[in-house]
Amino acid sequence: MALIKENDLTEGMSGKFGKKIVFRVVKGVTVAARRSTRTNVLSEKQVAQRERFQHATQYAKAKLLDPSAKEAYKQMAGDKPFVTAFTAAVKDYLVPSKIVAILVSEFTGVAGSIIPVKVSDNFKTIRVTVSIMRPDGSILESGDASFTSGDVEWKYITAQALPALSGSKIVVKAIDRPGNETTQEVAL
Repeated sequence: MALIKENDLTEGMSGKFGKKIVFRVVKGVTVAARRSTRTNVLSEKQVAQRERFQHATQYAKAKLLDPSAKEAYKQMAGDKPFVTAFTAAVKDYLVPSKIVAILVSEFTGVAGSIIPVKVSDNFKTIRVTVSIMRPDGSILESGDASFTSGDVEWKYITAQALPALSGSKIVVKAIDRPGNETTQEVAL
């Protein structure tokens, strides 16, 4: 690999030159390198990742046609170098919400109990659902958690008394703007 500095002939040059040399610009510097001769056979995981990235770019292109979504992604990009509304939308698609904590230490099972759920997302989680399940897998209660601006966590409020919770579990699902779903459960 050769770095080319202050050469008017090759400055900003990129692409192949003949069959052996490739030029590219990396962080404003023109680099000349020997062209790779190996051919890669992609693994199943690589093929799946390429398809996922292709879906992400399709999602980003579609979202940028919507003026309000485009503006939201522009704000997400901010004035960071190399980040545009498009790349912000791609990142939003590729990075799902993360359920940080399901706080059940104070949950007693009485009607009106609050189950706080902490969720992290690079952009925005739009929906969190909570299901309380018996040990056999049947659902005792299920519904959407609510989020109030200024809060740090989503809150699910039980609608009924839930006796005999031993062995039961709480299953939380977080859904972000692109539709990515993340699920986590905690035993009671």
